[in-house]
Amino acid sequence: MSASGDLLSRPRAVPFATPTPINNYRSVAVAAARHVMHLRFVTPLIHPRSRVEAGFFQASWYLYRNRCPGWILAELEREFDWFNEQLPIPGRIARHFKRRNSVWGICWFSDDATEMISRARYCAWLVEEGGLPVRELRVTRQREILWRDAYQIVSKPTPELPRAFSQ
Repeated sequence: MSASGDLLSRPRAVPFATPTPINNYRSVAVAAARHVMHLRFVTPLIHPRSRVEAGFFQASWYLYRNRCPGWILAELEREFDWFNEQLPIPGRIARHFKRRNSVWGICWFSDDATEMISRARYCAWLVEEGGLPVRELRVTRQREILWRDAYQIVSKPTPELPRAFSQ
């Protein structure tokens, strides 16, 4: 029998950790809470519906209109194809009301979507090489989340939202 067969056939010892007592429900919430960071890559262009700085997906039209070098457009096309296959389309990007204006959400990457963030950084670099500045925003708390999945959230823009470019 091989060495790996011996390892698989033996039961593995699992150390038993004694849980620390938690005195109240608030401690449970604090112990379970994880500070989730959300990231967004923005440009100085303002999105017409949400009225905040547009992300690089929405702002990519700028490169096509301003005669960006072909290699940048080809790389962006390749990366956007990957995102189209891997990143789910949000099920909800707005909240509509009968008696007031609609609220349009903005998309943020969850900090544990590491491959998506890495590719987004590359796209941001490409957009900057094409002539449109891109900055990374980070927040740890979102007030009103309209939609969420494993990779991203869509949240309502608030007045406290950090701005990368002065308005």
